[in-house]
Amino acid sequence: MMKKLKEASVLFFIQILSYSIWCINFRAVADTHYHTAAVSDFLIASIQFFVIRKIAHGQDQFHQWAGYALGSVVGSYVGIWISATFLGG
Repeated sequence: MMKKLKEASVLFFIQILSYSIWCINFRAVADTHYHTAAVSDFLIASIQFFVIRKIAHGQDQFHQWAGYALGSVVGSYVGIWISATFLGG
């Protein structure tokens, strides 16, 4: 049970970070902030590389999906707030 909670939590927090960066990236591209877009692209690619590896080496489990999906939703909220607060809009 603790292992499943840990796996779900890791994916949850990784996805919060990932989706936050995606939202920042969207605003950076829309506002033509080249450097912010480039840095966020690099971070997105790096994070997704490790997420793909983690999921590929794991078993398809409900708890992994739940952590991944819920982290994505929370990450979008966080990313929209960060990008609106710090990148303008």
